Amino acid sequence: MMREPTPACQLADAHCNLCGAGMREAHDALCPVCASSARQRVMRSVFQALPHGLLAWRTLAPAPAPHGLDERWFAGRATAPDLALAEPADVVEALDRVSARGVVYLGGDGAALAGLLALHCAPCSVIAMDVADPGSPARLAASLLLRDGADAARWLPYLQARHGQAAVAARVVEDPFAPLRAELACWEAEELECGLWWRDDDLVADSPALRRLAALSQRHAAPVLVAVIPAQADAALARATEDGMPTLAFCQHGWNHTNHAAPDQPNGEFGAAREAVEAEADLVRGSERMRELFGERFMPVMVPPWNKLAPALAARLPALGLYGVSQYLSEPYTPVDGLVRVDTHLDIVDWRNGAGVREPAALVGRLVAILQMRRTGQLSEPIGILSHHRVMLDGTWRFLERLLAVTADFSCVRWLHPRDVFDESTSMIQKEAQCAA
Repeated sequence: MMREPTPACQLADAHCNLCGAGMREAHDALCPVCASSARQRVMRSVFQALPHGLLAWRTLAPAPAPHGLDERWFAGRATAPDLALAEPADVVEALDRVSARGVVYLGGDGAALAGLLALHCAPCSVIAMDVADPGSPARLAASLLLRDGADAARWLPYLQARHGQAAVAARVVEDPFAPLRAELACWEAEELECGLWWRDDDLVADSPALRRLAALSQRHAAPVLVAVIPAQADAALARATEDGMPTLAFCQHGWNHTNHAAPDQPNGEFGAAREAVEAEADLVRGSERMRELFGERFMPVMVPPWNKLAPALAARLPALGLYGVSQYLSEPYTPVDGLVRVDTHLDIVDWRNGAGVREPAALVGRLVAILQMRRTGQLSEPIGILSHHRVMLDGTWRFLERLLAVTADFSCVRWLHPRDVFDESTSMIQKEAQCAA
């Protein structure tokens, strides 16, 4: 039977709530009998506030440690004499691995934790508390992460009754992908096929980040067009990508990713400021290097660094053996005979914040707006997602992983191979030309 919330009791003497031993030691001192820390005593205090019936699901948890608490119930690193906020990946991993309904996290304030979880696409409910250590005068920040919002509403009054209403607050971290799910449901209802494709820029060498990219691509059957900087690539990269990375295709990312623009102009390697002869020579050198390194895996597509390409150079690409170009949707464009342009539409890296993590809700909002344009005929090309594996932080990787997982839930979504993207665009251009004739 579930009991009613009980008011917090005021102990005359400090006692360890794990073994009952008296304590008069300094902050975070170990219990002289059971060796529990302030962190462990606070966690026990949090769960003691809850009726046993609410915790019945924890009987399925692994056997607890000798002090009666399972360390997997919470996350966060303790560094004497203070408890520090855990690394973002630690908190998100804690929420990922919890198989029941919640996990305790100690350290940091609840508002910062909620913001962190939102940035890492981890929807849940957060109950943030300021809890007194039964064994010392110290108070510690503690948070409960709960997947089910109904659990948070049910647990909140018991925790407020035990620790004080002002010391306990609940926040909801919304699922940033909910609008995307709603839009893709419209595609399915209208029996439309949603074509997406993926481009990743700035490859120069084998790395753990590249292998993470390749594994993610293969796991979700989402091929990637990887733009390689030819001057900085070598045979070691070609060998490393030859086996075990079947979902990657390779294209040319300029020559050396060197800025040739004037100081007061946007960065660009192949902008209008360069001498045409010099620029064309770099493009030819780059194409030759790409064919030498990647052979048939090289797609003759040019991705200009910083997405800037002078119209005069664009017009010369087919003569130089480059039949495709990929920039960003907002860049100006003049059609060129024999050249197919397929742009990316969503750059998931926040370049205005030092290659930081963009707000997932803002990214999803932009993607939904582009999907709506495509669904209503305002946009004709497949929607391109742009990543940069070399600089991406954990939050950006997590967004990408969640995006791939969400789209996998909808049969209308198809992640296109880059070759199909450019082939289909070529066919579309030819059809439009025939109609015009």
